[in-house]
Amino acid sequence: MADELVETPRGLNNEDTECIVDAEIDGDDDDSDGVIVPELQGTLSKWTNYIHGWQTRFIVLKDGTLSYYKSEQDSGYGCRGSISLYKANIKAHQFDECRFDVSVNDCLVWYLRANNPEEKQRWVDVLKSYKSESGYGSENSLKRHGSAISLASNTQSTTSAGSLTKRGIRGLKEKLAEIETFRDILIKQIDTLQKYFDNCAENAKNISKEEKVIEMFNPAEQSVDFKGEAITFKATSEGVLATLQHCVELMVQREDAWRRRWEKEIEKKRKLQELYKALKDQIAMHHNGSPRPRVVIHGGPDYE
Repeated sequence: MADELVETPRGLNNEDTECIVDAEIDGDDDDSDGVIVPELQGTLSKWTNYIHGWQTRFIVLKDGTLSYYKSEQDSGYGCRGSISLYKANIKAHQFDECRFDVSVNDCLVWYLRANNPEEKQRWVDVLKSYKSESGYGSENSLKRHGSAISLASNTQSTTSAGSLTKRGIRGLKEKLAEIETFRDILIKQIDTLQKYFDNCAENAKNISKEEKVIEMFNPAEQSVDFKGEAITFKATSEGVLATLQHCVELMVQREDAWRRRWEKEIEKKRKLQELYKALKDQIAMHHNGSPRPRVVIHGGPDYE
């Protein structure tokens, strides 16, 4: 919790190109409107569950995506989860001066806690200012986003989520919210890659063949890390497929549960119908006055 927060202007820090998940590069360093979008990273406490409680995590805000890692040393190996700020709600806690929450559609919620109220307020201000100043969500903004796969959520058992409970419905809503986040990320990755190819095509018209070869294979001359873009695009696509698979599994399990319940109801109905028919037959026999069966008694030695 003692780690110092680092705030950098967007477009000037491009050191995270090896982070396959949630690594980002701005393809156009200078925004046309001159707006500087804040970036922030530091160590906060994140609520995990009732067993492990609050756990220290390394949080990174970069180009509209809030990501968390188990530690700063693990930031190069992929994030544990991420939230797109495009539709996120940032809210300071009413009573805890060090806590604030980040939620998407009230179903995907991060509970975060800073070391002191000043640090908490700094995070809240930066997150809120990003939404109001960055114009996030524009398809023309060229940012690189990686996969927002939540390793923790993807390893959860889908058995309990598939049950016909509020927890199962909540799990499906969380996955759908993740897919919506993936969609926003993929749009920006496609924009970035498209802009890269457009620049290559434009440069090819203005230079000779020899210069063209040097230009295309000189990494120092490229404004976009094409390899990093391709890697993160692949990771994001895999994240979409993995989340869709989770949604399919949840829906299949819920469908199976409904089918079993329906079969039980059909069996109950059949038994009730048989019982009703038997009772109806008995009542009919009673009202019709059917004669009782005669009992024939043969005389024995005592009757002689």
